[in-house]
Amino acid sequence: MTLANYTPDQLDALALRLLDIAAIFREMAHQSRQQGVGTVTLHDRKAHEWCDRLEHWARRAQAELEVKVRMERATRRVQTLDS
Repeated sequence: MTLANYTPDQLDALALRLLDIAAIFREMAHQSRQQGVGTVTLHDRKAHEWCDRLEHWARRAQAELEVKVRMERATRRVQTLDS
């Protein structure tokens, strides 16, 4: 596993990529309804496993960002008090 620093723009790009994937599934759902196709066969367990891992990864990253934000705020407050 490789750790990489993400800029806000890179986070946006990742979010847009995930939205593109979601849009594929939304289009599949729409087409399935429109064409009267009852079901689409997918590897359900694997899809849910990936989504669970992705959600866990995102929430952990969000928590780590929150810690960094709080540390930056505290540092700025200390610097303001010292001035």
